[in-house]
Amino acid sequence: MNNFKAISGLMVEDNIDHAELMLDAFHEFNVKNAIDHVMDGEQAIVYLKNLPPYEDKERYSRPDIIFLDIRMPRQGGIETLKIIKKDTDLQDIPVVMISTSTTGPEIKECYRLGASGYVTKPLQFEEFSNKMAELNYYWVLTSELPK
Repeated sequence: MNNFKAISGLMVEDNIDHAELMLDAFHEFNVKNAIDHVMDGEQAIVYLKNLPPYEDKERYSRPDIIFLDIRMPRQGGIETLKIIKKDTDLQDIPVVMISTSTTGPEIKECYRLGASGYVTKPLQFEEFSNKMAELNYYWVLTSELPK
């Protein structure tokens, strides 16, 4: 067991297999992490604003960090990022974009809109797990998150 501080996070990912891999990697690195999962950008905004069914602020507290997939149905990650960064109550939450894309203009756009990071999803589980552990290590041990 390690002594790392725990983070609370919100995972916004429409692919349940990808979400489970990310959640497993975060919990393997630090079992204390509390990461909630929603399936798209619309649900993320409802969660972040504590609207039904997420009105219980104790259970659905403000996350320390948001992991946001770019390509999702209904409302994609870039549109969701724009909404978060324009909202004065949410804009200071770090948002890490998660994507299979390595397209330069897309990455640049995410940073321009206020993303705190951009991580590509490798297809191999071990590589993916290592990348999530590195991401967790950075946010848990070296970064001060806004409260």
